[in-house]
Amino acid sequence: MVDFLNLLPYLRTLHVQDCGDHYEVEAEGSVLPTACPACGESLYRHGSQRQTYLDTPMHGKRVLIELDRKRYRCKSCGKTLFEPLAVMDGKRLATTRLVQHIERHCLRKTFAELSREVGVDDKTIRHIFDDYVSNLKESVVFEAPEVLGIDELKIIGQYRCMLTNVEKLSLFDMLPTRNKADLLSYFKTMPSKEKVKVLTMDLWNVYRQVAEDQFPGRMIVADRFHVVRMANDSIERVRKAIRKELETKARLKLKDDRFVLLSRKHNLDEKGLEKLAAWSEQYPALGAAYEVKERFHDIYRHTSKADAMRAAEEWEASIPSNVAGAFREVRGALRSWWTEIFNYYDYPVSNAYTESINNLAKGMNRMGRGYSFDVIRARLLFDDEARADTRTTIRKKPRKAAPATPSMGMGRVVLSYDNLFDSKAEETVIEYGPYIPTLVRKLEAGDFA
Repeated sequence: MVDFLNLLPYLRTLHVQDCGDHYEVEAEGSVLPTACPACGESLYRHGSQRQTYLDTPMHGKRVLIELDRKRYRCKSCGKTLFEPLAVMDGKRLATTRLVQHIERHCLRKTFAELSREVGVDDKTIRHIFDDYVSNLKESVVFEAPEVLGIDELKIIGQYRCMLTNVEKLSLFDMLPTRNKADLLSYFKTMPSKEKVKVLTMDLWNVYRQVAEDQFPGRMIVADRFHVVRMANDSIERVRKAIRKELETKARLKLKDDRFVLLSRKHNLDEKGLEKLAAWSEQYPALGAAYEVKERFHDIYRHTSKADAMRAAEEWEASIPSNVAGAFREVRGALRSWWTEIFNYYDYPVSNAYTESINNLAKGMNRMGRGYSFDVIRARLLFDDEARADTRTTIRKKPRKAAPATPSMGMGRVVLSYDNLFDSKAEETVIEYGPYIPTLVRKLEAGDFA
């Protein structure tokens, strides 16, 4: 234990006592101030004050360091000061290594768990967490994406805005709301936003308004996943309307077979096709809605923008009257977002991006129990493992230096190449944000406690 404490520089251990559930260490400082920091004149002793500091746990026990901290007074200006203790945190009665220990673990463990482990109340841990995150915001800056994804997630009972780097499949930022005023305020001060070339988003009109205001002239693409999901939502309306009129057994059966109605026909096996045919025969409106849904999905199967637009117009004109009401929202969105939907053919968005977002949303909702939004945001955004998956280091070649003067040795000319290049190459680390699949994997594995 004595050796353990002696790892703290400029602090000398006098006595160690094992108190059962914690250690008490009596110590003294070993650095004397030489001059007044205010005027530079000499100092004299001016008593002492008993202080107790918390240190990192040892052998599963809390560690308390007690010392009589010496006080000094300036002979000239009268200023008083304590002896310097570089190993102690400037804001709290704790060692700097305890604060660093909490910082290393606060993004992985709960505040309550850390509180029990180190003997600091969870309110203090929260304050250390806040300071740590504030410093991370200053030191960790993500490169602005060329393709910015704007999506939303419902966390802790409220919709939040999530910004992603679509090309890097990484999380760029999370905003506490999706309100227009908050988004405008955020993007007005977004660093390097001129790097953004394309924006992809769901069909939330506020996002488009903000994008047009803050990124004028940039291409806006309606995310394909959100577009086709509208057709799935429409057939769900038809299914639920029919289900209300059924007896309990049939109602449960139709609920169990909903995956058949949401699947693409070419993905159904023989058993699935049989179920689809049976439901369509029994309820023609359900069969008609399924065919309308399938034709809507098929719009994206066209390889050219012109053909896709033509298919969309034909789809709209061919909707049967008995299911037209269920697809009214799809038709309205199609017309309202026509340009953005077919901008997909100028910049196609990967479905892997949206699937990862959905999985991340589910994981974060589980994680949100007992956490504030700020804690969830920090734990995801600053996770070092996920950030490392997209982090890039650029090394510049060393600059050439003047060659050494040739010298004679052993009857021949000797030229040393040691100084032909500077010894250190310049390195630049670029951060793109935490890799979303890594975050999903860690959430599913329970690595975020």
